[in-house]
Amino acid sequence: MKLHKVILNIILEALNKIIKQNHYSDKVLEHYFRTNRKLGKTDRKIIAESVYNIVRYYYLYEYIAQSDDLNKILSSYFYFNHILFDNLEELLPNIDVKQIDISKIPDRIKYSYNEELWLEGLNQLGEEKWFKEAEALNQQAKLVIRVNTLITTKKELQQLLYDSGIESVEHPEVEEALIIQNKTFLSPNEYFLKGYYEFQDLSSQRVAHFIPKDILEQANRIIDACAGAGGKSLHLSALKQNKGQIIALDIESKKLNELKKRAKRNRSSNIIIKPIESSKTIKRLKNSADILLLDVPCTGTGVIKRNPDTKLKFSKDNMNNIIELQRDILLQYSKMLKEGGYLLYATCSILPLENEYQIQWFIKNKTQFELIKYQTIYPSEGFDGFFMALLKKK
Repeated sequence: MKLHKVILNIILEALNKIIKQNHYSDKVLEHYFRTNRKLGKTDRKIIAESVYNIVRYYYLYEYIAQSDDLNKILSSYFYFNHILFDNLEELLPNIDVKQIDISKIPDRIKYSYNEELWLEGLNQLGEEKWFKEAEALNQQAKLVIRVNTLITTKKELQQLLYDSGIESVEHPEVEEALIIQNKTFLSPNEYFLKGYYEFQDLSSQRVAHFIPKDILEQANRIIDACAGAGGKSLHLSALKQNKGQIIALDIESKKLNELKKRAKRNRSSNIIIKPIESSKTIKRLKNSADILLLDVPCTGTGVIKRNPDTKLKFSKDNMNNIIELQRDILLQYSKMLKEGGYLLYATCSILPLENEYQIQWFIKNKTQFELIKYQTIYPSEGFDGFFMALLKKK
């Protein structure tokens, strides 16, 4: 099999945008696939796998190549993994990987994390735990969907997908989750377009379930204050069977517009969408929520499996800025919660400074809040890393 020059150029251009120009992998690949309609299924697979694997292990391939030249890095990736196209020597420099003693490669390089993230992982989690999670985060993310119980049942959807050639298995703890066993691309599937399911990792699905059923049933108003594109709002809407009111807030109107489309497709009729235009938006909702969900911005260290760019882009300064933002959100947005109401704080980070320590800080500064329970889900458990804490306003 030969590596076509067009494919090689797309891989190199994509890597340049991601690594040298700081763009995000998913957006870059989406652009190339959208603007190169003639690419076949095999071509797309070669491009996507090459780009994601090099981003995931960039520091390792850079070490093998002994250069930051992307041609040499791509070559080190192909030769190291024995992906030998017939014309590889003509297109790329031949890297002699036999000369590299793998056992002598430093741990940070072998696991392929930038220095600041590696040190934060060691400092915050300890060596044994960090090594375990660093390795788990290098695995490819599983494909999980959430069955939309407003429209269908898990058994029905599972059979419909099976009849379409898509196999799935249930998860014993998360009732709406189906783990896809084959990599058939699901988005254009007619059942997705009809709103039968949404893409949502198992750990993300656990967030809505972290609210006890009796509390969720009794809630008349739920505010999802960092709703984004609304994955958790949609899940809460399904759990509430369209009863009560879910107010989805966010500072980014573009994301809320996406939620409007998803809510229509999902037949979620109890979601009210409001952009946060100023502090007045928060003030108008003061003391009104029975449940307040704060799925706050974070470093994303728990979702590196699907966003390996974080391994290159993480910085301690950015983490510190995010921690301050999280604190500001906790202080300001918590005013929307009624007395006796419940606050659910969530991040997709595994770093304690964004998680347990934030909750300790918040309770110390807002003594009317008490911690009911918290949980960290680690990537080594098989899915995304998440943190959840449930608090009550006394």
